[in-house]
Amino acid sequence: MRLLTKSIQAKTNKQDGIRICIMRRIKPEFEFDIWMPALAPSTRLLKTYHEGKIEWKEYEKRFIKTVLSKQKKYLKIILDILKKNSVTLLCWEETPERCHRRLTAERLKKLNHRISLILK
Repeated sequence: MRLLTKSIQAKTNKQDGIRICIMRRIKPEFEFDIWMPALAPSTRLLKTYHEGKIEWKEYEKRFIKTVLSKQKKYLKIILDILKKNSVTLLCWEETPERCHRRLTAERLKKLNHRISLILK
């Protein structure tokens, strides 16, 4: 069970497996297989963070509470896909440190410890 994360801006490759975009807004040039905007932060939360009204730790807490804790069915879908395919979670940020794709991937790893997690 191999789960990767990377920016949707990065080039695709064969190791990506099933590419799942977890962004709210997409452009026609983005390459992915499945779109799950339900796993994206709300526009309001993202704006609050980008405007500097909250720090990253607060953003993490709110994202976990408002998205990951409520969208368990989408996490289960990804876990089911992982049983037979590698999966790459995609969003805009170039690095995973301050990105919701990392938080989502870490939640999936917590739900199934057999997942091999590669953060890019």
